[in-house]
Amino acid sequence: MSLPRLGFEALPREFEELDEWAALLGPLLGPFDGDRPFSMARFTVAPGGATPPDSHAVKEIWLVLDGTGTVRYEGRPYEVGKGDLLGFAPFAEHVAMADRGVPLSVLSIWWGTTG
Repeated sequence: MSLPRLGFEALPREFEELDEWAALLGPLLGPFDGDRPFSMARFTVAPGGATPPDSHAVKEIWLVLDGTGTVRYEGRPYEVGKGDLLGFAPFAEHVAMADRGVPLSVLSIWWGTTG
């Protein structure tokens, strides 16, 4: 048996300062059958950029892969950096900002209700 290696597929660019990649989970979870235990993606915010405010029904965690910046969670700012692990409750608004002069790269994993 070999170790499942996950790849990422670039998503269409919606915002100039944000690059996003969807995880290709097939090697780990098999063919998509509509009932995955979690989803994941990674994104990089360019220096000076920010993600649009996000709020949704799922639970989510972010692992900061590289860089430093600010995450605004429910209106409060928090400084973040490489190695930080953050958790977001359902429907809690969150925004990532690369406001320290360097890109901010994050791995996002979410699960639970999607509708």
